[in-house]
Amino acid sequence: MNEYTSDTWHKLRKWAETELERARVRNDAVGLSEHDTAALRGEIRMLKRFLDLPQAATRGVVVEPD
Repeated sequence: MNEYTSDTWHKLRKWAETELERARVRNDAVGLSEHDTAALRGEIRMLKRFLDLPQAATRGVVVEPD
């Protein structure tokens, strides 16, 4: 079985999509400090990378930390 078709992956993907939307809303908020904005953008980047794992696996790309 492909791990990206499992119930566990679907639950994790749904969680990450929800967190990504929340992070984007917070990022659009007025009044965040530069530090908070940078941290939030990092969180958004990591959530996007997580959600891209199935496509990365299909492309044969190894996803390594920065």
